[in-house]
Amino acid sequence: MAKNSPSSSTTNLRPINLAWLDAHVYDENNKQLLDELRKIYQVCMEFVEEDECKRFLGRGIADPRRFILVVSGALGETLVPEIHEHSNILSIYVYCSWREKHEKWSRCYSKVKVVIKPDELISGLKSDKKSYENA
Repeated sequence: MAKNSPSSSTTNLRPINLAWLDAHVYDENNKQLLDELRKIYQVCMEFVEEDECKRFLGRGIADPRRFILVVSGALGETLVPEIHEHSNILSIYVYCSWREKHEKWSRCYSKVKVVIKPDELISGLKSDKKSYENA
């Protein structure tokens, strides 16, 4: 089930929304990371089901919403080929523990970055948000 977590970020006319798809998004080891992401993004949606996430992200056609997606390696391998070309998806972070495996399949997708550490993810998401908001 999706959960919306507004934060105190400043509102842009077209804010950057964060979506995180991971079967383990609510596990205890992700709690602190999720709290940090909610501080960075005005809209932070979490999903455990791929179909629900795809419905939320939309078809990418004439969709004014803009997204950065965080996805687990296993789910990313099937989801990324379906959504990579959506113009409303700005970046995709594959957050996993097996960098080499996921870098292999993700090489042909320009929006994908593979990260394995929480601080890598937070740093990249902050940087992307700032870049896209100023674009």
